[in-house]
Amino acid sequence: MKQIEDLKLAYRRTFNNDDGAIVMADLKTRFGYETTTFSDNPYETAFNEGQRAAVLLIVRMLTEEKEKQ
Repeated sequence: MKQIEDLKLAYRRTFNNDDGAIVMADLKTRFGYETTTFSDNPYETAFNEGQRAAVLLIVRMLTEEKEKQ
């Protein structure tokens, strides 16, 4: 459990600053955070969803503790 909390803290130290906010905004835009990733090609959809899942993980690591408080 402490290892996960330490990891979340590392994510926060990385992204909770001006440069981190710029990078996060780019990742969200680049990898379809708030848009559909559907394509007629199922492989392209799977690829796009994989990229989106990485951004979703980062966002979850940054916000999970905030939601509990």
